[in-house]
Amino acid sequence: MSSTSTSESELYAKISELKEQIVSLKQAKLELIEKKRKLIDKKREKIGKLKQLRDQINQLRQEYKMRLEEFNQLKERRKNLIEIIQQIRKDFEELKKLSSQNLGNPDAIEKKIRDLEWKIQTNSLTLDEEKKIIQKIAELEKKLQIARKAAKIKEKETEERAELLAKRVELNSIKERIRSLINEISEKKNLIQSIVQERNKLIAELNDLNKEIEEISKKIDDLNSQIKAKREELDLSQKKLKSLQENSSVIISNEVIEKKKKEIEEKLKQNKRLSFEEFLILYGEVNNSDGKNNSDLH
Repeated sequence: MSSTSTSESELYAKISELKEQIVSLKQAKLELIEKKRKLIDKKREKIGKLKQLRDQINQLRQEYKMRLEEFNQLKERRKNLIEIIQQIRKDFEELKKLSSQNLGNPDAIEKKIRDLEWKIQTNSLTLDEEKKIIQKIAELEKKLQIARKAAKIKEKETEERAELLAKRVELNSIKERIRSLINEISEKKNLIQSIVQERNKLIAELNDLNKEIEEISKKIDDLNSQIKAKREELDLSQKKLKSLQENSSVIISNEVIEKKKKEIEEKLKQNKRLSFEEFLILYGEVNNSDGKNNSDLH
């Protein structure tokens, strides 16, 4: 009886301890689940922020590309304008130079050439005279060519002066825009670099979050395994307790019957009358487990 009682007490203590351990493990699991949920919410928030940063970077890169294309186009246009302005200035310089030579009117020069040619055709000239006239005609033709060029430049002078003014205005406007673009391109580049750094930092934070979530998931799995093992141990202990309690009941019942038998035997020695139930107990006709009659004597 004492040994059985001790075993039952130990089992009760173990069952109580196991239940407390299971409750504690479940509480730890719930805390980890809540922590994981918060980390997942934080991760979702950072993923949304990361998408915004990527969209912003793409937008800025597109704007940067457009500014760079405009910058290159304006540089090319500036180069063309400078070439045009230089050519106009060159024409003006040439006109100034030609004007200083006092070339005269191209029509007058042409008339002199025709007169000299007519003189060769109509007059009887010596070889030396004819040679001098031919040289004079060659000089006049050269002078005529220059005079015609000067006249042509002179005709374009007003138009070219207007064009020069327009080109200068356009060139100044382009130079101003190029300076503005240089600032914009520099700002865009710096902003892109800054946001890229922020994006990279966010990616690193997400990687750390993923690792932390993975570690917590492993801890939750480990707690599930512990809870399962404790439940199995609890179930086994409860079954042992039940079996022990059933065996204890049988032992107690047998002890009661043995005690009763001794009382009946003593009564028999004293030649006292036995009841039918006492007779059954004495001769072992009573079921040890419940004290009832197993025979059909009734």
